Amino acid sequence: MHAIGHRSRMFARSILALVLLLALGIGMPGLEAGRVSVTSTDLTAGWSLRSADGISDSGAVMSQVGYNTAGWHPISLPSTVLAGLVANNVHQDIFFGTNLKKVPDLTRQRWWFRGEFSAVATSPGQVYWLRFQGISYRARIWLNGTLLDANAVGSMVAREYEVTSLIHPGEANALAIHVTPPAHDCKDLSFCTVDWNPEAPDMNAGLWGKSVIGTTGPVALRDPYVKTVLPLPATTTADLTVYVDAVNAARFPVTTTVSGSVTKSGHSPIYFSKEVTLNAGERREVSFNPATHPQLHLAKPSLWWPHQFGKPDLYKLSLAATASGSTSDRTAIDFGVRQFTSHRAMVNGTSFASYKINGRPVLFRGGGYVWDLLQRWDTKTNTAHIRYVKDMGLNTIRLEGTLGNEELYDLADKAGIMIMSGFACCSAWENDGGWSAEQQRVAYASMESQMRAMRHHAASFLWTYGSDRPPSPARLTGYKRIATMLHWQNPTLVNVATWAKASAGMKMDGPYVWAPPALWWDTGKAGSAFGTTAEEGTEAPPPLESLERFIAPGDVWPIGPVWNYHAGKPGSAFDDIKPFTDGVNKRYGVATGAADYARKAELQNYETARSFFEAWSARQHTQTFGTIFWMLNNAWPSVHWNLYDYYFKPGGGYFGTKKATEPIHISYDYLTRNIHVVNSTLMARKNLTATATVYTVPSLTQKYTTSARVTSVASTSTKVIRLPALAGLPKTYLVRLQLKDANGATLSNNLYWYSTSPDMLGDSSTPSNTAVDRYANLTGLNRLAPNTQLDARASRAVSGGRETVTILLTNTSATNLAFFVRPEITAANAGREVVPVIYSDNYLSLWPGESATITAAYETVDLHGQVPHLRIRGYNVPTASIPVR
Repeated sequence: MHAIGHRSRMFARSILALVLLLALGIGMPGLEAGRVSVTSTDLTAGWSLRSADGISDSGAVMSQVGYNTAGWHPISLPSTVLAGLVANNVHQDIFFGTNLKKVPDLTRQRWWFRGEFSAVATSPGQVYWLRFQGISYRARIWLNGTLLDANAVGSMVAREYEVTSLIHPGEANALAIHVTPPAHDCKDLSFCTVDWNPEAPDMNAGLWGKSVIGTTGPVALRDPYVKTVLPLPATTTADLTVYVDAVNAARFPVTTTVSGSVTKSGHSPIYFSKEVTLNAGERREVSFNPATHPQLHLAKPSLWWPHQFGKPDLYKLSLAATASGSTSDRTAIDFGVRQFTSHRAMVNGTSFASYKINGRPVLFRGGGYVWDLLQRWDTKTNTAHIRYVKDMGLNTIRLEGTLGNEELYDLADKAGIMIMSGFACCSAWENDGGWSAEQQRVAYASMESQMRAMRHHAASFLWTYGSDRPPSPARLTGYKRIATMLHWQNPTLVNVATWAKASAGMKMDGPYVWAPPALWWDTGKAGSAFGTTAEEGTEAPPPLESLERFIAPGDVWPIGPVWNYHAGKPGSAFDDIKPFTDGVNKRYGVATGAADYARKAELQNYETARSFFEAWSARQHTQTFGTIFWMLNNAWPSVHWNLYDYYFKPGGGYFGTKKATEPIHISYDYLTRNIHVVNSTLMARKNLTATATVYTVPSLTQKYTTSARVTSVASTSTKVIRLPALAGLPKTYLVRLQLKDANGATLSNNLYWYSTSPDMLGDSSTPSNTAVDRYANLTGLNRLAPNTQLDARASRAVSGGRETVTILLTNTSATNLAFFVRPEITAANAGREVVPVIYSDNYLSLWPGESATITAAYETVDLHGQVPHLRIRGYNVPTASIPVR
């Protein structure tokens, strides 16, 4: 066997590979001919896990077929150590309360993963390959009694071994893998959740990525990629350069024909080929470009566009290698014809990065994605994340060290969601001054593995070599060398925090805890909406229904240690949510219990997220160029940093974001009282009418109204109205904004609640917190008249395992507002909300006599056999539930 590794692999391993090549049975006269099987099988079943403590048998013994694993824990791959133990009920309900504390430190042990699998029957010239997408952190690997790798180190390093001489064709085979976990406190070049949540007790040790057995002929194809270049600013043609690595597994030269096609429905297919002679054991990049293959110059290409800009069109690249007249290997990828370019703009004396897609300025708006604390994910989970991102009107996810969920990349390609990727901050990744020689090799191999996996994706937008701090000059040179070798065509940044490097191009000035909505509009504050930011965000307690899933009734109120344990990492600056709670109590009135706190928190989450994205959108391409909300989601049930919670229950932050990022949106500047119309599409809109109306609370007396005609330019924000300072308003008042088209159809409907005693920001601030000198008085909302006259009706349509419920809400009261109404589809009358779920709108308010129709879409299986019900609740509307027929 030999390892077909990265170009940067150790010299000693390269020599070993060449020596072992000579021992292979393949490549003997006549073996290059014949028809081989081209297969790829995920090794998911037939695995077991146990601690290495107390085991005296060697890996050579354990990797024999039929080895007795009685007493081991059966698992399915991929799996971390803790995921496997939880699946076997060794540790139970670890996300509830403080149960995670009961799990011992699993990094103090070593762990065995053992599995058996069947290999396809052999044929002349057939080669067997064993691939591991990711093993964390250090492993020794045995196959059928033979040590395959004595030191496979690096969680993010993909590995492939040619194992033809070791495999038992058509029979059972056995693997034994001895795993050493990463060190706590992010001291190894592994995955790191920094201060986001408690660390996983195993630090995600194990076989977290796919494990695959595959077969080819003597020539294998690896890592296909298409570089697409447009004649910007024109997009009428595109030049494609196709790259793929061809690997000769034989011990003698092999001549292969590498052929390919580019196809897309509605376009004529493109074909190309090239003959290549590979030396024994050689891995060589094969390329095709318009200079040698003019057919790769496309006319009138269908472009890939991010969400809200257009369709994310994809082409298919198919490649095959033939040897001696037979197919040796084949592979295929989807790719998009698109080109990102980076630019610089000065704002407030700082140079910030800005970006264009296909020649058009793009404001990236997104959130920081994190996977489950135990690194468990599946297609349904990945699909829900991407659907939620798109439904919220966002176009980007940031992966800070959470690299390797390749299915997520595929889904992002199809949805038009851009990906900003790089390694984690505040860890060994940034402390590269003291790296050992091994750590340097791991870092470079990790970079190469992850960039190879990322580069062919249309969604891949930006790579950051460092997070908060820049890499050292020597490490940066090494990283850039890898990017050049891999033909990385997308923008890169050295780091993303101007406080660490003035020319970084992005800021990370916080806040990371709650601040009033006015902050985002006040460009005199470091954390406000100007320039480009890699992350900033606030605490975000989830709805009460979710809180009750992970906090016991006796701990859910008052807020105490259990809440705090589910905030940031214990002992960090974020291990409670006091700033957020201060905002709730001092703006909306002191919470009287968990339910009262939760309903007020939902209001605050909504206005915070809405204002955040509105401020960044209102100044797009002039003062703002991109923003990431910290975070998108949580690794476990949390009260800190999210736009939707761990259970996929959408709350105030979700719907506030969705409102703020409407394709055509009308918004209110809390600081200046300016009203903006924001067009987030590439299509101009004319003959629009913007209306602003101010109402008193609780009487709903109209105090002021005004309108303006609007032409909304594509991908631009336009200031259309400035509200005057009005006298005679009560402490709490409402501002209702509406934007309608020439036919009177409502394009955007937005309601704000604010105060004549507004929030006032203090002069002092830290990277995590902006001081608040005065809190807005929003307690007038508590005096809104109760509304018991909200009529609700619902019907559903079922098709292909999905259901769509149409909800009609009518406020039949002649006098009372139905404020902040939350329709929910639940599983049974008193059941939980069906999740994941997509609503066309939510948390809406209806004036007397008004109606609204919205939809909710979900999968039938998520009803769990129950009858769906529509539950209605609002800030001044009692809870009611009706069956959905």
